Amino acid sequence: MKTELEQKLFEKYPKIFGDRTKPKTESCMCWGLEVCDGWYDLIDILCEALTHTYTTSVPVDKEDGERLGITPYINKKDGEAINYFKVGPPQVIATQVKEKFGTLRFYYRFELDEKNTSLVETEKYPAIEKANERFYNYIEGIIHFAETASGRTCEATGQLGELHSRGGWLKTLNKQFAKT
Repeated sequence: MKTELEQKLFEKYPKIFGDRTKPKTESCMCWGLEVCDGWYDLIDILCEALTHTYTTSVPVDKEDGERLGITPYINKKDGEAINYFKVGPPQVIATQVKEKFGTLRFYYRFELDEKNTSLVETEKYPAIEKANERFYNYIEGIIHFAETASGRTCEATGQLGELHSRGGWLKTLNKQFAKT
């Protein structure tokens, strides 16, 4: 991908592409986005979907609520104080973005916030672990969709494309571009 397009994505999604400055011994993002310009919009939409997701809340006990600085919710019916921990999605961090066999490959890792991790480690809140698992599945679905859509998106132009074999290499190209 052209450097200027790559930079736009890096600036727009700094958390997702946070590993881009790491050495090659720690992340393959040091090579940048190893795709053609035609997938710019696809990767932009993918990252936007990974950035804007949902949250949920899980009740935690008073001790953990105080430790984490959670302001209790007061139930209007009985005056009971309930500490709700807001469970947000894990941060997706790209470890490599490339083309392989004519389609997008978006390799990544998850990073949970420290409060989430500390509550999971207590083993008192299976609902938090279940929420995390739902987030993982949701995110994996978004990424799978983008990877699948890349098989119908020309790598060079971003137009409708299909898989072509060129010199022994598989590429997703539109028919006009494939002729050149």
